[in-house]
Amino acid sequence: MNKAQRKHYDQIAKLGCILCRHLGYSDSPAEIHHVRKFGGKRDLAPVIPLCPEHHRGNTGVHGLGKKGFATRYSLDEQDLVELTERALSESPSALLVDNKF
Repeated sequence: MNKAQRKHYDQIAKLGCILCRHLGYSDSPAEIHHVRKFGGKRDLAPVIPLCPEHHRGNTGVHGLGKKGFATRYSLDEQDLVELTERALSESPSALLVDNKF
């Protein structure tokens, strides 16, 4: 991971869990989740911030699987990418960097 990518990931993680935010919960610490399609490369995948439960927990994307997660929350990973991009653009402290690493 290069310096620009690390800065981008840190910026996204500082948003807190994007699903908790959408559900109206207060700030929650976030991990980076890579949204890969069709076995794409992890480094090229868009990323979203998810708390440990929504990332790796029983009610998270890895615990429920992509379809189960989308069914439970009525949102899929692409919806969360869009919410993340919107949150970044609205964040006063956002220092947007080029997503092409």
